Amino acid sequence: MIMTTKILLATHGKFADGIYDSLKLIVGDVENVDRICMYVDEDIDYSSKITEYLSNHDYDKFRLLVITDLFGGSINNEFMSYMDKYDFYLVAGLNLCLLLEFTLQNGELTKNKIQEVIERAYKGIVLCNDLVASEDESF
Repeated sequence: MIMTTKILLATHGKFADGIYDSLKLIVGDVENVDRICMYVDEDIDYSSKITEYLSNHDYDKFRLLVITDLFGGSINNEFMSYMDKYDFYLVAGLNLCLLLEFTLQNGELTKNKIQEVIERAYKGIVLCNDLVASEDESF
């Protein structure tokens, strides 16, 4: 049986909500993506919110992929502290190309597939000026 993947976007501010809206604009409704927008309300204990999410996730039914916005940032570090307690994949460096790649994946999510997705998404980061300059040189 292929296990479905649940994706959790965890970001500073409302970035998770914004990128989720962009994702929906491109691919339509997505049911397997959750969001935690951190540090938008100083009355919320975000560590507890993360603990609650991770402890309530159904690991027998869904593989969990957490994507944070910034490697080495407080949110990424917080999730890293749970990696020995909960079975999930953690990727840092959220961008729309990466999220689209993960959302449109078929089959079971594995460490190798994650590496492949990251490599493809990385190729989507391009200094377009260099492309225009090379086109100008060809004339």
